[in-house]
Amino acid sequence: MSYDIPTLNHLDLLSGLMRRFAETGDAVAGLQWALPYVLETLSAEAGSLFLHRPDEAVLECAVCVGPVDVTGLKVPQDKGLVGRAFTEGKGELVADATKDKAHYKAADSGSGFQTLSTATAPVKSKEKTFGAIQAINRRDGDEIGNFAPEDLQLLEALAEILALALSNVELTQQAISDQLLQRDLAQAEEAQASLMPTPDKEGFAAGHVIPARQLSGDFFDHMRVGNRLAFCQGDVAGKGITASLMMARSIALFRRLARQEFSAADMADTINYEFLDVASDKFVTFAVGWLDCETGAVEFVNCGHGAAVIIPMDADEVTTIESQTIPLGLAPYDKAELSPHHFNLTRAHLFLTTDGITEAEFKGREIGLGGLASLSRRLGGDSAQDKVSGIMSLFETGKLTTHDDATILVVTKPEAKGEAA
Repeated sequence: MSYDIPTLNHLDLLSGLMRRFAETGDAVAGLQWALPYVLETLSAEAGSLFLHRPDEAVLECAVCVGPVDVTGLKVPQDKGLVGRAFTEGKGELVADATKDKAHYKAADSGSGFQTLSTATAPVKSKEKTFGAIQAINRRDGDEIGNFAPEDLQLLEALAEILALALSNVELTQQAISDQLLQRDLAQAEEAQASLMPTPDKEGFAAGHVIPARQLSGDFFDHMRVGNRLAFCQGDVAGKGITASLMMARSIALFRRLARQEFSAADMADTINYEFLDVASDKFVTFAVGWLDCETGAVEFVNCGHGAAVIIPMDADEVTTIESQTIPLGLAPYDKAELSPHHFNLTRAHLFLTTDGITEAEFKGREIGLGGLASLSRRLGGDSAQDKVSGIMSLFETGKLTTHDDATILVVTKPEAKGEAA
C-alpha cells in the first residue's frame, strides 16, 4: 500500500486551516474542519487531536471525530498512547490497544467505545510539540484492520502540516497581541503627555519630558492659583505602566492640594501620607513650590529630588538647593524636615531637572549642573519657555544625548514690559 502524498492536496489543507482561522479567530475551528479530512484519507473509524496544556500538565482533546465525542477529555501528558507519542516525540502503530499497558482505558470505559488499532503521531515543529493526533480503528470494509506503516507515514506528514498551521496561528495571535499592546501603549503615552501642562502664557513656567521609553515615571506640573503659581517636579522609581500610573496619581494630588492653596510643605506631607496609606512599593522623588507672580518670592521644598539650581541673569554665581529629606512613600515626615527654602526669582531662573538632564552628554562628557548653568546663559530669551526650548533644541539636534528619562522645569519671574534690563 502506498500513497501519492501530493494528490492529497496538503497545501489546500494548510491554506484551509489558516483561512478558517482568519475567518473565525479560532484555531480549533480550523482543526474541526481538517480532522475529518485526515481520517477519511486513512479510512479511520474515529480520531482525535489532543493539545498540550502545560499549566495542567495534560493533553486535552480539542477536536474529536467519530461515534463517541470525547472532546474535553484530559489525559496526563505522560499517560496513554497519545501521551507516549507526545513525550517521546515519535509516531507509532499499535495493533491492539487493549493489550498495551500504556492505553488510557478510562476513555473507553467512560464512553463504551472500544479502541483497537491506532496510529498516533506527535504534532510538533522544530521548536515545540503542540500535542498528538490519533487515528483509531482502520476500517477495512465491515472489519477493523490494522494501520500500516504507510498510514503512519501519512499521519506524520499531516501532523507536520497541523504543527505548521498551529505555529502560524501562534505567531498570528502574538502579532495581534503585540499590535494591541502597541496601540494601548500609544494611547497611554498620549494620555500621559496630556497630563503635562503647556507653558505658562506669561512666561512664568515651562517644562518638557523626554521619555527613555514609551512611558515615563518623570513628571512636572504647574498651575496658576490667583496671583501665585504652584509648581512641582518628580521622578517615580522604576519605569513602565506602574510608574506612569504613580506619576498620574502624584499630579492629581498636587493639583487638588494646590487648588486648596496648601503650602509647599503641607503638599509634600499630605501626598507622602497618601502614598504610605495605600502601602505602595514605589517611592517618588519630589520637589514642590509656590511662586508669587508679582514679587518673584518663592517657597520651595525638595523631598529626595535632585538638586535644583538658581541661575541669576546678572551674575555668574549659582545657588543649588539640595534634597532636604527622603522621597515620598518611604516613611512619615517630621515637619521640621520640611522647612521650606525661600528665595526670589526676579531676574533669575530656577531649573528643576531629573538625572537625564544633568547626566546628558555633550561631546562625550556629562554636563552636570555647571554645564546646565553655562547653557542657560548662552541661550537667548527671558521667559521659562525660551530656556526650555533652547535646551530641548540641543537634544533634537543631537548635541546633547541622554539614555534616561530627561525632564526639565524652569520657573522664573519674567521681566514686565518697560522694566530695565
